[in-house]
Amino acid sequence: IQKVSKINPVQLKQDHIDVWYKLWNTGLTISVSKATGAINGDKINATIYYVLSNVRSLSSEVNTTHAKKNEVTKQLENVEGCFGGYHHTFQALNLWGSLTSFSEISTIVQFWLLTLEKRGCHKLISTGADGVMQAMVLSFGGFRFSAHHLEFNIHPKFLHRDYFFRRIGYGSQTFINISVTLQENNKAILGVTLDKSDKSYYACDGGCIDDPVQLGNSITYFPVKLTEPVTAILFITSDRRHMELIKHTLHVKEIAEAPAHEHHIIALHRHGHHLGGLPTLFWASVIFLIIIFHLFLCKLVYNEYYGKQDKYRNRYGKSYT
Repeated sequence: IQKVSKINPVQLKQDHIDVWYKLWNTGLTISVSKATGAINGDKINATIYYVLSNVRSLSSEVNTTHAKKNEVTKQLENVEGCFGGYHHTFQALNLWGSLTSFSEISTIVQFWLLTLEKRGCHKLISTGADGVMQAMVLSFGGFRFSAHHLEFNIHPKFLHRDYFFRRIGYGSQTFINISVTLQENNKAILGVTLDKSDKSYYACDGGCIDDPVQLGNSITYFPVKLTEPVTAILFITSDRRHMELIKHTLHVKEIAEAPAHEHHIIALHRHGHHLGGLPTLFWASVIFLIIIFHLFLCKLVYNEYYGKQDKYRNRYGKSYT
């Protein structure tokens, strides 16, 4: 505390901002859902903020020695086993409770750290805020590091919104961006780019029956495939030979592109109800018809009122000479 108290307040504030800016480089962007009870970006960011605020940032503390920082960096590379499974944390409602009181925040933070620890992310958690952020982002998509590769384990049925996973760490020198985009035909498509890398990386989609595709700084697209039995929808590794062998270990019986999501599900997230949104031309036509109807009604009333007056005037207003 004495060491920190000697730092210029302006510099201390700037250092604090810089640390948070670095942490937020990794994260998740998700399309807004109007469905009842849906988890949106504001809730996600608030939860991340409170969880990270309750752990140390070992790599940024002024008392952390250079040797300790190197140790933390090496630990960040040891991510095998985190997070995994086909049940991502968006399904766990107790992780997304209210954050309005201190006790509620404390409970949510404890649930998150316990969940990440028990799902194989204990080594990342031990590194502090940097590792916790990586672990949380991995959990959002059910990502898992396993035996020299990264798996995207989410089930295709959950890909009815747009996602963008930013800067997933793969080792100490590589960061990967993975996007999920819902197309006009209601099918999702995956996009992968290397934000930064120290070697060549390759990827294949569900089942890995196609040849590995080398990744780069420009986006590479992959279809979302559904297999029997269910496998990850995306595999990424720096070992091409390892990727070529993966397909022999999955024992897939059937493989096909994942079916399009039903319209009412997409409509529920986009518009808050199952009816869906109607095109602008439809509403313009409705407004036009309403205006025409009212003009016709006004003309009818006008003719009815003034027409009778003219009729009576002609009948009783004749002059006799």
